[in-house]
Amino acid sequence: MHAWNARKYGDQVYAAMFERVLWPVWDGAIRRRETRKHLSYLGRSQWLEPELRRKEELRALISLLSYAGERVPYYRELFRASRFDPRGVRSAADLEVLPLLTREIIRERYDDLVDPAHRATNLKKGTSGSTGNPLKFEYSPESECWRQAVKIRGYGWAGYRPGKKTFYYWASVSSAEPTLKIRLDRALRRETFVDSMRQDEAARWAALAALRRAKPDIIVCYTQSCAQFARWIVERGFRDWDDIPVICGAEAVLLGDRAMLERAFGPHIFETYGSRETMLMAAECEAHAGMHLSEENLLLEVLKDGRGALPGEAGDVVVTDLHNYGMPMIRYLNGDVARRAGDEPCACGRGLARLEQVDGRRADTMIDREGNAVPGIVFHVLFSDARRELVRQFQAVQNVRGEVTLKVVRGRDFAEDAFEHVTGRFSHYLRGLPFRIEFHDAIEPHHRSGKLQTIIVERNPPSAACAPAETAR
Repeated sequence: MHAWNARKYGDQVYAAMFERVLWPVWDGAIRRRETRKHLSYLGRSQWLEPELRRKEELRALISLLSYAGERVPYYRELFRASRFDPRGVRSAADLEVLPLLTREIIRERYDDLVDPAHRATNLKKGTSGSTGNPLKFEYSPESECWRQAVKIRGYGWAGYRPGKKTFYYWASVSSAEPTLKIRLDRALRRETFVDSMRQDEAARWAALAALRRAKPDIIVCYTQSCAQFARWIVERGFRDWDDIPVICGAEAVLLGDRAMLERAFGPHIFETYGSRETMLMAAECEAHAGMHLSEENLLLEVLKDGRGALPGEAGDVVVTDLHNYGMPMIRYLNGDVARRAGDEPCACGRGLARLEQVDGRRADTMIDREGNAVPGIVFHVLFSDARRELVRQFQAVQNVRGEVTLKVVRGRDFAEDAFEHVTGRFSHYLRGLPFRIEFHDAIEPHHRSGKLQTIIVERNPPSAACAPAETAR
C-alpha cells in the first residue's frame, strides 16, 4: 500500500511539474505559442452568462468576416456580389444571406480561399473522408493554438491535464515508426499510443498488456474500436484496474457502447465531437447532459431545410472557424447531422450552448474470417493525406460472403505507387479477407438520405450503387 501511495504521489508531482514548468517552456518559450494564454481565457469564459458569451462570439465573428472580406479573394468576390457588409452583422442569423461553403467549392476555389499573407506559414491538413470525399485544407498557426487550448479544456472536463498518464487507443494514420522527436514528446507527456484499428486476438492481447503497463489516468479513444475492446475485456473477465475516465471521439457513443465501456473502465465516459477541419467542436462535461460547444473558437449552426433547426431537431452541421485567418472557412457544410439541446442551463453551471447528440459518421464494422471486428473507419483514416488528393471519392463494401470491394474515384493527385502503399495497409487490417479495387467515374448515394454511405456491410444480396466500373487487382 505504501508503494502504491508513493507511486500515485510521484505521478501527481510529475503531472504538476509538466503542466507548470515543462509545458510552458516547450510550448511558450521554445515554440512561441500562445496556447496557455488562450486556455486561461477559456477557463474563465466558459462560466460567462449565455448573453455575454454570444457578445464575445459576435465580436470574433465580425473580426473574421471583415478580414476575409478585405484580404481573401474568394470572400472579397462573394461579399461584393452579395452586397454583404460585415459591419452590419448583429447576430449569427445575419449570415443566412451567405451561401454555404461546400467541399466542391473548396476544391474548385482552393487558391482563392487561402489568404495570401498566410500562405507561407499555414499548416496543411486533410480530412479522413467520412463522407467519402477526402479534402485538403489549411489553417493558421494562431488557429492551431486555439484548437489545442480548446481540446485541453474539453478533455479537462473528463479529468485530463497535460502530463497525466494518457492511453490513446487511436487510429494510426502512418505506417512509419514514430520519429525520435515524437517518441520524446510522448514520453515527456506520458502518452501511450496503441493502434485501435487492429482488432484481431493478438492485437487485443497486446493492447491489454500496454494498458496494464501504462496504468493510465485517462483513456482517449475511437468510440467504436474501444467499445469492441471493452466487450472483449468484459467477456473474458480481464478487468483488474480501478475506474479510468474514457474520452470518446470520432464516432457517436451509443447506449450499448456506453454500457460496455462503463463495465470495462467505470462510469466516467465522456463523448466528444470534432473534425480535422476544426478539431474539437463539442465535449461532454461531468453533468453528462449533451456536449458543450467550443463557442470561443467556432460558430456552429444546425440547419434544417436552410433554416435554423429547433432544439432536438436533426439538421446539417454548418461551421465557421473564428480564428482561422489563414484559410477562412465561413459557413462550412461539413457533412454531419446533429441536434441542438434546448436553452435550459446545464447543471454544471457553464454558459456554453450544447449539442444534444450527433447523428452522423458512425462507420459500419466489418468482420474478418475469424469473426473479429474490423472498424470501417480504418478506410477514412488511411485516406487522410494533407499532401495530395489521391482519391476524390471512395466506398468500401463487404458482401454477404465476406469479400471487400473498395470503389474509388481517382483524385487529381492520383499516383499508382502512393495508392498501392495505402491499399497495402488495407490488406494488413483486413487480415486475409478477399479484397479487390474498382475504379469508377462517380459513386452515387446509396441510401435514402441522399448522402454517400462510405462503409457498407451487406446483410442481403448486394445491389449496384455505381456506374460500370474498371476493376483492378
